[in-house]
Amino acid sequence: MKWPRGLVALLATAVVILLAVVLASVVRVGDASTELAGSSAASERTTAPSATGAAPLPSSPTAAPSLSFVLSSFNVLGSSHTAPGGTRASEPPGPTRIRWAASLLARHGVDVVGFQEFQQDQQRTFLRVTRGRYDVYPGFARGGKGSQNSIAWRTDGWDLVDAGTIAIPYFDGNRWPMPVVLLENRETGLRAYFSNFHNPASTRTQGNQARWRRLALAREIALVNRLTRQSDYPVFLTGDLNQRESAFCSITGRTNLVAANGGSNSGECRPPDQVGIDWIFGSADVTFTNYRADRSALVRRTTDHPMVLSRVLIEGAPAQR
Repeated sequence: MKWPRGLVALLATAVVILLAVVLASVVRVGDASTELAGSSAASERTTAPSATGAAPLPSSPTAAPSLSFVLSSFNVLGSSHTAPGGTRASEPPGPTRIRWAASLLARHGVDVVGFQEFQQDQQRTFLRVTRGRYDVYPGFARGGKGSQNSIAWRTDGWDLVDAGTIAIPYFDGNRWPMPVVLLENRETGLRAYFSNFHNPASTRTQGNQARWRRLALAREIALVNRLTRQSDYPVFLTGDLNQRESAFCSITGRTNLVAANGGSNSGECRPPDQVGIDWIFGSADVTFTNYRADRSALVRRTTDHPMVLSRVLIEGAPAQR
């Protein structure tokens, strides 16, 4: 059958129009899908870190380390006092008593201790029974006088960075080497200075030693201030100062140190309620808690002094390397 020419042209035109409509629809659907996908991706980038749709916060810096440890001052009554002819000859000998002192350190979890009257035979026994758990300075390096005022620290928690001695007037002004050490905590990298002293007592046999105590305390205060000026490390002072309120008022009034057992000195000196001759002081930016003067039966068997101790917190300090 032969189609009329006009009809063929009309049909061709209709087909072209229909194809154009179909293609336009496909393009619009594709454009819409692309726009939706882009909008969705942008939304995910904005809201994924927060359920509220807020922009992500910058990450926090690493927290500064803090350090908690137990510090003690312990006059362990030198062996010469309980040897034959000594002032307390009826009591157990020094090496026996230092074993009890070592058990007291373990009982209280002491990390650093300033010993007074820590004579050489007592030191040998202490190092033997503690089996490397503590190191000591100056130990035997400065002879018998140096040994008597030593600082000991747990070797699993602390490393010795630097050490030295300062000559302090003792009985009748005779100068004895007394220690100052810079220790670094193994876990945090934090460092601190520790010093330890024994100032002369006025006794019936030795006479009035007040002059030499004043000079000793002045040198100790000068040392603290020098250490404070030259670094940001905390400074600690332990010792049998053979002074009560006057030692507290002098040290807290002329340095930035505070006493572990409290008290204040801001315009007026107010000593703590528990005042003895055995002391722990530390920089004002450390925190002391759980102060104790242990006078238990084992301490009384070991020495004629209380075992003074306190927990120390150094908080928010940067790592010091």
